[in-house]
Amino acid sequence: MRITTQMLNEKARQTGLPINSSSLLSHLNNTASNDHLVKALNKGRDVAAAGTSRKSNYDKLEKSAEQLQKRADSLAAKGENSVYEKARESKSTEELCKEAQALAQEYNNALKILQTTPGSLNDYYAQMLRETAGGHSEALASIGISLSKDGKMTVDSEKLKAADVDTLEKVLGSSGDFTSRISFLAGRVSDNARAGAESLTSQYGSNGNLLAAMGGRYSFWG
Repeated sequence: MRITTQMLNEKARQTGLPINSSSLLSHLNNTASNDHLVKALNKGRDVAAAGTSRKSNYDKLEKSAEQLQKRADSLAAKGENSVYEKARESKSTEELCKEAQALAQEYNNALKILQTTPGSLNDYYAQMLRETAGGHSEALASIGISLSKDGKMTVDSEKLKAADVDTLEKVLGSSGDFTSRISFLAGRVSDNARAGAESLTSQYGSNGNLLAAMGGRYSFWG
């Protein structure tokens, strides 16, 4: 049934609602235009949803990379306040081993998010993290940290606890370059993730305003 202006006016009188009959009539009777609008709005929402998901990944990546850098810096530090000197003073490597396990966990977290977040820089940093760890695989294995084919770290806690302070410092401390390299990369990953999140916030915020404007033009009541 074709909707007429008279029918719309009668409906408006019954409901007591104002109506721009010409714009509504034109909108309802123009099926092609309506379908085009729905498709455009749905596409916009899909794109915005994808952007929101990527921003969430970038936010998680930034936090994980910051924690990775923090752990790496702690293990790379030297001097009387370093985790190694504290371990020697207390004659226990318990806290030192916790730092090493935390480093492995944050490394795995950051690597996983990098591998699941599209982007050439994310791919590059994931590769650099894997290569950095792979280049120190023998030393890491000597204290119970092994690497899988995809670069993930697995910690043998018993072997790690069995390592003495000097060995742990040689592998993870300032005398080597493993943790300093990890710290550097983690800093770059964090910066890139922050920039990516800010870019997406700006981009999809603008798209959101545009969609709102489009929706306003085609309000049901004209």
